[in-house]
Amino acid sequence: MTTLSQTWGYTCRACDFVASSIGGFFLSFHRAMMVSRQIETNMKLCKMLKHEYPGMTEDQILNELNYKTIQRSYNDR
Repeated sequence: MTTLSQTWGYTCRACDFVASSIGGFFLSFHRAMMVSRQIETNMKLCKMLKHEYPGMTEDQILNELNYKTIQRSYNDR
């Protein structure tokens, strides 16, 4: 019985490791997809937001929006 419990304990730890690795992969993949879609949207929005940011070029607005997107997505941990 002791051998069975020890073997089961090692198996459970291995399964937990595999499950957390797979879950971590999909979480990071989801976050990367979300950020890439937001950056694509920022490219479209920067033309529309030109009046909200007077004195800035479209590239500067895009840079600011992308910076905020990355800060919110990866620094919320």
